[in-house]
Amino acid sequence: MIFFSCHCYCQKNIEFHQKDQTQIKIKVVNNFEKLEITNSKNTKTQNIDYIETSITDKEMHFVTEDYNFDGYKDFAVYRTDDGMGVYTIYQIFIYNPANQQFKKLKMPLNYNPECDEFCDVQINKKRKTFQSSCRGGAKWHTDIWKFDKKQNLILTKK
Repeated sequence: MIFFSCHCYCQKNIEFHQKDQTQIKIKVVNNFEKLEITNSKNTKTQNIDYIETSITDKEMHFVTEDYNFDGYKDFAVYRTDDGMGVYTIYQIFIYNPANQQFKKLKMPLNYNPECDEFCDVQINKKRKTFQSSCRGGAKWHTDIWKFDKKQNLILTKK
């Protein structure tokens, strides 16, 4: 009997429309080594090449959501953690309608959140916040984030 294994990576491309009817297409290149983003309003391609992928080959996924509550869709790339797989790690990209580009959302340095990355993200549309929950040892932690009027990310509760 002969056994063999084949490692296949599916490329998951997404397409969506902004509130101004701009069509966004995101193409995955070489198993999330890079993202190529095009939109129907200009001819430029935005390349994002700093996607953190799993070291244990966990599958990557996309989700679109309005994380900063400005009416435009943002997106996130997410996967389960490389440890026990108990939470999901998100890399969030915020859309800027002025330059029609996406920018990776980074945690501000002036806060000390419980989670050192965005995990198990949940949106609260009513309060215009999102929470990130992670596990540290035997305890679960939750950080609540929101954007101020200048679209700066602030930690409101941990």
